[in-house]
Amino acid sequence: MAKNVTQYDLLISCPGDVQSEVEIIKQIVDDFNERYSDTLGISLRARHWKKSSYAQSGGKPQALLNEQFVKQCDAAVAVFWTRFGTPTDEYGSGAEEEIELMLGADKQVFMYFSDKPIPLSAHNPAEYERISAFREKYKDRGIYFTYTSDEEFTKLFTAHLAQHFLSIQKVNEIKDLRTPRLLLRGINENGMLCNSVPVHSFTLNFERNANNYLEAIKQMYQDIAALQVGSYSTQPVKSNSPAERYLESFYPPITIKDERKEFLTKMASAFNLSLPDDFFELGNLSKDSLGSLAIGGQYNLRGTETEKRKYELIQSLYDSIIEFSKQSRIEDTFSNIKCLKLAIENDGTAVDEDIEITITLSIHDLLPIDEFPVLDNSSKSYLLNEVDMDELFCIPSTAQYMEYESSMKPLVGGKYAQPTSINTFPFIGGEADHSEDYEDELFRIFPYDIYPSGKDYICKLKIDYIKHHTVVAFPTPLPLKGIPAEIPYTITSKNAAEIIQGTIKVSANIGGE
Repeated sequence: MAKNVTQYDLLISCPGDVQSEVEIIKQIVDDFNERYSDTLGISLRARHWKKSSYAQSGGKPQALLNEQFVKQCDAAVAVFWTRFGTPTDEYGSGAEEEIELMLGADKQVFMYFSDKPIPLSAHNPAEYERISAFREKYKDRGIYFTYTSDEEFTKLFTAHLAQHFLSIQKVNEIKDLRTPRLLLRGINENGMLCNSVPVHSFTLNFERNANNYLEAIKQMYQDIAALQVGSYSTQPVKSNSPAERYLESFYPPITIKDERKEFLTKMASAFNLSLPDDFFELGNLSKDSLGSLAIGGQYNLRGTETEKRKYELIQSLYDSIIEFSKQSRIEDTFSNIKCLKLAIENDGTAVDEDIEITITLSIHDLLPIDEFPVLDNSSKSYLLNEVDMDELFCIPSTAQYMEYESSMKPLVGGKYAQPTSINTFPFIGGEADHSEDYEDELFRIFPYDIYPSGKDYICKLKIDYIKHHTVVAFPTPLPLKGIPAEIPYTITSKNAAEIIQGTIKVSANIGGE
């Protein structure tokens, strides 16, 4: 899961003679992160010219380093021993320039001078004078310390680093920076976020709506009518040989059943389509019954590619009309329902968890599941067994917001809770009653806890977590039987100190802002 971490860059500004101190600084930074990154959300990153710079032309070396990373650092640690460093255009060394930049920006500088013994080979009187002058420059500002061993330096810098970054002021500053900010948003007809909630028609997420489906079916009728294959009577005369006539019996002609012809003809009339006389003619198409013996009774088609294509299109047309009729009945049933689409936005800079959203709607406005439109049993069976009800009723994700499932914490094994599969079988004398299974699925898909309270319904929704600068849609639209003027809401969460209270207005015009 995502974590909230405020990262600070620490500049290591040291001449090349203090290599052991540089390694000590890096280790202290690693230890600090290991100890405090998870608990306080503070992370330090050590920046040093050997690791953080890159080759660049078009300027003085120190000026380029300043722009690449020095100016972006939040604090600096400077250590001097036997060398002061290479002079720059304005300062005695690059380290001095970096220190002055940090101090000029009112940033923290940890400065140390080593009093460790100096080997004779490393003693340079000129460098010693430069370091002494620099040390004298800052003696009255109280910003540097001295040490005589690596162990003493380790203790000093560890303590100073913790004192600065773990001070009450600093911790409070970090907590202020790492604050979630939750608010309720509406979703308009075009799937865009808005500050009020527009009223929608309750539209199910079928792959294509009824109008598109109808146009596709009409196109299939036209495609079939355009295929000219002739009638079976045009095939060559069969051989009179008994053996060949026996073989021919394994290739009986394929025809469309009369009841299916009648059904497709009636539907064409309902769609205001006229069919040509040869609409159901399949030419010399036949079954390859010999081939079927090798594949478990399933026969192959024997004929031209056009004949096979026409037969397959007619079968597909029939299946599509059956599917269309099932879908249309369900769409018609829900078409008179209005709904609201809501989302929760985290506009802050921290992940939040264990969020509970409570909205209040009049009992005259919210449509509870037990008052949903009644579907016939076959429609319930279709929803349970032939489509994905989660996808059908959900608010799908867009570029502006994520779907509700993205806010769910994974279960053990890294998987989300999956819907229970519905296994329903017809009993003798008719099909099983799917009412109970259908209602159970609706309550699972609409995971709102609804409580009557006088003249209102109190509707609660739980969200496991939401990342910073993220929007999560509600799991489904909220179905309505009336239109409220506004919706009062409260939001509580693990990381927000106070209960958030607000009101979101409802726009009766579909589309919203």
